[in-house]
Amino acid sequence: MGENTAGSNNNNTGYDKKTGGSSAEKVFVSWSGGKDAYLSLLLALEQGLEVNCLLNFIGHDGYSRSHGIPGELLQRQAEVLGYPLEKKKVTWETYEPGFEEAVSRLREREKVAGGVFGDINLEEHRQWLEKMGRRCGINCHLPLWGMGERQVTRELLRRAGKAVIVSLRNDLLEEKWLGQELNLEFMEHCENKGLSPCGERGEFHTLVVGGPCFLESLQYCVTGKERKDNRTHLRLTSSPGR
Repeated sequence: MGENTAGSNNNNTGYDKKTGGSSAEKVFVSWSGGKDAYLSLLLALEQGLEVNCLLNFIGHDGYSRSHGIPGELLQRQAEVLGYPLEKKKVTWETYEPGFEEAVSRLREREKVAGGVFGDINLEEHRQWLEKMGRRCGINCHLPLWGMGERQVTRELLRRAGKAVIVSLRNDLLEEKWLGQELNLEFMEHCENKGLSPCGERGEFHTLVVGGPCFLESLQYCVTGKERKDNRTHLRLTSSPGR
């Protein structure tokens, strides 16, 4: 259906990708490829944490568990961000032991002391992360926690982050928004419909394609759409030659 790029809005100013100093805590970022994970990465760097890698949980079908993004595109996204991508294959039933195995491996192999997560306000998610953090022996950092849902999207846009809507709930949002850039118009549309302006309850998911820390824009192809379980996803691939 065509090739897409993020344009030329990449800006690394003020972001030291590796370390906040010799005493900085080494962390991984829990990675979906979407806006919340990306904003968490930026805030972690702003707070002086040393980001070692991105950690993604992927289904046995090769697509991310949360956003339905193909593994090859997540790999390319990590490359243009300049970070290694660690992948762990899981099902929803094996997610918890898979999480423990992946995080324990990073703690032992890479000496990470913490994980960064993009949760905003779902208390049960925070409790689960804190439980798993204690079990795995790591600190849990939630830099978006307590932000207003409108603020999350505004903070992303203020930092010139660019995200594309790649999945949405058919009963809540019109299909015309698929493939569109996340912007204030879409945020206001969600609020007018009584929906979360940052999709915190799964109303929509995004793919970040440009902004601070990107070495170059993420190029991708849209090959179609897939409707499944009351959701519509864009079918995406990394651009040819990538």
